[in-house]
Parts: sequence; structure tokens; C-alpha cells
Amino acid sequence: MTDAEVTSSPVVATLYDHLLDEIHQGVLQPGDRISDGELAKRFGVSRTPVREAIQRLRDIGVIEASANRFTRVAVVTPRQTMQAMNVWIILYRALVEEVTPRVTDEAIALMEADHAAYLDALEAMDFSAIARTNFDFYSRLRSLSTNDILVRSIASVVHMVRLGSLYLPKALDVHGLADWQQALIDAAKARDVSAAVAAVNGLYAVPIPQSEAD
Repeated sequence: MTDAEVTSSPVVATLYDHLLDEIHQGVLQPGDRISDGELAKRFGVSRTPVREAIQRLRDIGVIEASANRFTRVAVVTPRQTMQAMNVWIILYRALVEEVTPRVTDEAIALMEADHAAYLDALEAMDFSAIARTNFDFYSRLRSLSTNDILVRSIASVVHMVRLGSLYLPKALDVHGLADWQQALIDAAKARDVSAAVAAVNGLYAVPIPQSEAD
């Protein structure tokens, strides 16, 4: 098999998905060094698909590299995360305008289940679960969109916000996030576009303390 065949094979996609999941779950933390040789040995593959997977992760911003110095999980500050989140809010507002009139009962049920899981994580102050359930919640409406460009744009920003969300529970009003989740559920049930947009816009009001902003 040639290098070109390897990089276009499911091996790269599997490595990409696995590493991205480890980054999202905090198994690989911001600043952790990435070695293509160690990963190749770990997964029992050559370095070629590992390097391709790493390059794809660099393309979405969750891995960064400096020539002859390091390849590592990107270090994202709370301020950078909030900037990415502001972009996400703009994109997500366009999404709810599109899908709210035809949101399915199944999607609403999944949102309610995610919201309940978020509240459980909030009660336990499990920061990893808070971040995971919050992003699960907001992914439900995205799956209903027929606008591929919008979906891809949201997905690319989400990766950066999720990476930064390792910091966010300590920086944001996570109880306020719970309130806006419930507001979006109520709007979805009513198929009320204006209320759904307001629930998304409300995320702008979730403050980040100045001491956490740098």
C-alpha cells in the first residue's frame, strides 16, 4: 500500500477521531506533547497515517506545532475561547432560525435528556461532564440542518470552544448556561423562532470574570 493510499484510508479517520475524542475528554490536555513515533507504536501503524491525522487536527486548531521544537495539544486561553464562542453564537443563531420551525420531537427529547445530564453534572460540579453534556445538548439541532456550509462552520468552531472548555466551567456562570438551555428547549417545543434566537443571544450575557480573561 502506498503512502497516498494509507492517508486516504479509514486508518487516518480512525486515528483522527480517537485523538480528537481524547482531546475533548481531557485525556490529552492543552500543552501535552504529541509524538508521531509514540502514536504509531501505540496504534500499531506506520507514521504516515499518524502524521496525516495530526495534520488534520492542526487544520482545525486543536494541535499546534513549532518547527524543530514541539507538536502539542493547543494551549487556548479563556479569552480566546470566549472569542471563539462569540463566533459560534452567531453561527448557531443562524442555525436555530433555520431548524426551529421543523424541529422534531425526537430532537427535543434528546435535548431534554442532555439538559438533565447537564444538571446532574452541575450538581456534582463535574467540570468534564459539564462541558461534555453542554456540547451534546447544542449538537442536537445541528443534525437537523440542511445547510452543509453552516454545519461545517459550526463544527470547526466547536472544536476550539470544546478545547477551551477545559477552562470554562471555572470561568463561566455554568448555572446561567443551564437557564439558557431550558429556554431553548421551551422555544423548540413551541417552534418559536424568536424565542430560540433570544435563547442563543442570551449566551452573550454569560459573564467571564476579568481574572479569568487572559
